[in-house]
Amino acid sequence: MRKSITALSVFLALSGSRSLPAQRLITLGLGGGVSIPQGNLSSIGNTGWNAVGALILGTPMQPLGLRADVAYNQFPFSATTKSVLGTGNHRIGSLTANATYRLPTPGAPISPSLIAGLGAYRMDCSVTTACEATTHFGWNVGLGMKLYALGFRTFVEARYHRTSASGSSVNYFPVTFGLLF
Repeated sequence: MRKSITALSVFLALSGSRSLPAQRLITLGLGGGVSIPQGNLSSIGNTGWNAVGALILGTPMQPLGLRADVAYNQFPFSATTKSVLGTGNHRIGSLTANATYRLPTPGAPISPSLIAGLGAYRMDCSVTTACEATTHFGWNVGLGMKLYALGFRTFVEARYHRTSASGSSVNYFPVTFGLLF
């Protein structure tokens, strides 16, 4: 009996020394979801999809963090654009640097946050004769939430992105769900 208690005590002491997943300083994220065109983009493209990879830096004691994102968004041509150019899509790739602010929720399995940043946005379309690839700077702002449930670390977020192309603004709203590693 005494050996069992000693073994259990040693096991608990060793297992308690590992850091919790929420205390990681560097986290990788992969996700995807739906992208909704806004403004001028909505007249030439329909609702599409997105994929994102993120490198997240943060400390468990500070609500502020940094995040770098590489994202790809694709919007199928609208009916009007299809009648002129044929079947195809608009594509936007981006590389953004963001600041995050984690809202305080001690001990909760959810962690809401605010995110905002600047980056480079490269736009083109699948019909190379109709549009030329361009890169412009832009910004984004949004809300997100990390969820810790059933042994998985996940996130969900909605952001507004704004950049420009050919003298007009390009706006879209991706909603993304992903896994954290």
